[in-house]
Amino acid sequence: MSRLPTLATASFDADLPLSCQRLADTAYQGRLDRETRLALQLLASPGEVPDDADPLLLRLEAKIDLTLELVLASRYPVRPAITPCRLGLDAIAWHSERAYPVGEPVLLTLYPNSDSALSLRLAGSIDACEPSPDQPGYLLQADIRPSFDKTSHLQWEKWVFRRHRRAIQER
Repeated sequence: MSRLPTLATASFDADLPLSCQRLADTAYQGRLDRETRLALQLLASPGEVPDDADPLLLRLEAKIDLTLELVLASRYPVRPAITPCRLGLDAIAWHSERAYPVGEPVLLTLYPNSDSALSLRLAGSIDACEPSPDQPGYLLQADIRPSFDKTSHLQWEKWVFRRHRRAIQER
């Protein structure tokens, strides 16, 4: 992974489907849309299954997961390219072929799992844009705090902290 900008908060590195568009070029209307709020609720929910879990409930959950994936895959058949990125509590950093001016309002579309069609749409603004020292393109950083209200930011924090702890354990 390229040397991504250091973020000021807890963060984790990943290779995930990620795209960035100028906010003015999108139909995004404001804070998180309903689909992203629901996706954040799912990401923030407990992820571990107890050993004594009811097999019927696990099977029902697997069916619901499959249905969700099929619906999302048909709704969003084209996904962005896998991109090296660093996700933090208030910002996202990534490598891009395209430069954006500092202060540019953008819409980031992020797939939190490269094997899933579940996506998040996060509005923000470019904080930094520098030429990449080790490969063609640019290293970008965007402030994503404008996307969240108090509840959705707490859900984002839960997910980022969970992934941050997992990254520490894997080192």
